[in-house]
This record gives sequence, C-alpha cells and structure tokens, in this order.
Amino acid sequence: MTDEHPTSLVEDIARLVGWHDTARPKKPWSDVERELGTRLPSDYKALLTRLPGGVFRNINIHSPAASEQAWNDFKNNLDQELQILGDEDLEYLAKVNYRVFPEPGGLLPWGSDGQGGTFCWITEPADPDTWRITYYSQGSDEWREHPGPVTRLLYEILTNTGEDNILGWDFTELPVEFIPSSTHH
Repeated sequence: MTDEHPTSLVEDIARLVGWHDTARPKKPWSDVERELGTRLPSDYKALLTRLPGGVFRNINIHSPAASEQAWNDFKNNLDQELQILGDEDLEYLAKVNYRVFPEPGGLLPWGSDGQGGTFCWITEPADPDTWRITYYSQGSDEWREHPGPVTRLLYEILTNTGEDNILGWDFTELPVEFIPSSTHH
C-alpha cells in the first residue's frame, strides 16, 4: 500500500478495480464546494476526478461533480439524509455526540453501503483533509469511526479478505469490483 500522500491511493484504487480511464467531471469542484458551503477533502475530489462515482465493492459513492444532474441528485439525496439523521424521533444520533452538517463538526454524508448504512465525514477541524469518518451500520444500529481519509478507507475495504473492517462484513467471497455510475457520461 502506498503511504506517501492520500491522493496516491487513488492510483492504487484505480489499479485494484482495473479502471484505466479518467472521469472528467463536468461540474467544477469549486462550484460544488461553494454550493455545498464547505471545502471537501482533496483525496475525495482526486478520487472522483480519476474515477466516476459508482459502487466500489458494495460501497456506493456518488460524484457531485460528474454533471449538473449528478449534482442535483447528490444535493437532493444529501438533504434527505441530513433530515433523516437529524430527526430526533428516529434517534440516529440519540446515543452519540454527533451533530448534522452544516453545524460545526456536523456529519456530512458521502457514501452508503447499499444496506441502509451511511458513511459521513465529521466536519471538524476546519481542514477537510483531516476529517475523520464515521459509519452508521443499519444492521447493528451503531456508529463506528475511521481516521480517514476516504481513499484509505476505500483501499482497506477493497483489499480486505475478512471481517476486520469498519463495516464488520466478511469480504472473503466478495469480489473486488467497481461498477461505474450511469451518471458519469
């Protein structure tokens, strides 16, 4: 595994999933960040500039920069997820000390596991390249943290051969694959 800079993990991920193209986002990352109201981690932007959004071994990551339509879908999804996470009646945050974005340090969703689980950044401190990640497991109804960044977490999931991962899933029989989103063209 590459340890220099997190963005170098992008090439490791592309190699692992056999991706030889470049995603070529149509919406500038600066516009995404301005409209979102926060900067995003550089490794995440590098990942979704090199590869389109899609499903990486059951981890779904939508690219908000793929196109204007992808941004609209991302924003609508994000608004719904933030509303659900923040709904006190649903008690997602009842046993943890998390808040919801755009509150300082609030959770900002960036991916899902296809089984009701959600990956979020913990948006503090101010430098997005130092944000930790938290994962809500729908199956076990619990939150688990990862030091980040997204590319390290994704690399660990792609190379995992057992249950020792943030998801707690057994990856022994699950193929290492990438299914690009249909919105990347």
